[in-house]
Amino acid sequence: MDLRKLEIFVQVARLKNFSKAAQVLHMAQPPVSIAVRKLEEELGTELLIRDKRTLALTHEGETVLAQAEVILRQVEDLKETVGDYQGLLRGELNLACPAMAGTYLLPQLLGEFLDLHSGLTAAVTQAGTHKIEQLLLNDEIELGVVTSLEDHKNLDVVPLVTETMMLCVGSESPFRDRRSVAVSELAAVPMILYERDYFIRKSFDVMCEDRGVEPDIRLQTNYLPLISKLVKQNHGATVGLKMMAQQEPGIHAVPLEPAISVNLGIARRKGRTISRANQAFIDWLVSVNDPVV
Repeated sequence: MDLRKLEIFVQVARLKNFSKAAQVLHMAQPPVSIAVRKLEEELGTELLIRDKRTLALTHEGETVLAQAEVILRQVEDLKETVGDYQGLLRGELNLACPAMAGTYLLPQLLGEFLDLHSGLTAAVTQAGTHKIEQLLLNDEIELGVVTSLEDHKNLDVVPLVTETMMLCVGSESPFRDRRSVAVSELAAVPMILYERDYFIRKSFDVMCEDRGVEPDIRLQTNYLPLISKLVKQNHGATVGLKMMAQQEPGIHAVPLEPAISVNLGIARRKGRTISRANQAFIDWLVSVNDPVV
């Protein structure tokens, strides 16, 4: 029996789906199914109840899952202990992050943390906060940046920053020097917006709907460099956070009325054991990062 079969089985058992497990493991589905079948053959028992619609654990499967998680955790602890002896924290920090926070907030935090731990690497996945919440709750990721910190009953969240949603415009916009802009004034303004699965876009849609405004949406994309470039070229306005204008020369932020605060934090599912690298990042954030208001 090898550890890789245990790792594959644990992912299948957690997600109750071969295809999803294959995606998380960056494998094709057939090798995942074969690995689980070989593990069953080695143990001499069926671990999964398979039918066309559902995938469930047998009693033996539940026992093997619990023990496999312990074994894999012990192996990870052993690797990290050896790293400690060498004076290094080793492993890979993994998290998912929406584009705006990933572009304007995460670089400083992640850069400072990695500078402290030369034995670490990092992998960052881009997704909207609603998608990130689902990935966290489904145990498909360990850490992710989320919004609306108080609404997550099943997540533990470390607050990072609180900002206000802004109208972000180019240098030639008539709104550039305004002290504020009412949502009702935006009906005739060309808008370049995130797609609907992003928190900022959803919030803007609700604001418009509540006030009977139909925005003139010229482009929808989750590709942030495209949004910022078009705004700088004065092809339209977008809705974002103040940090965007602070770090993008040629973009100006004007407060929206009514004001909407956006709280960002790093989340993990409550009760889940995470990798030592990810836990170290959480602990470091708690120690050095007071939420910015």
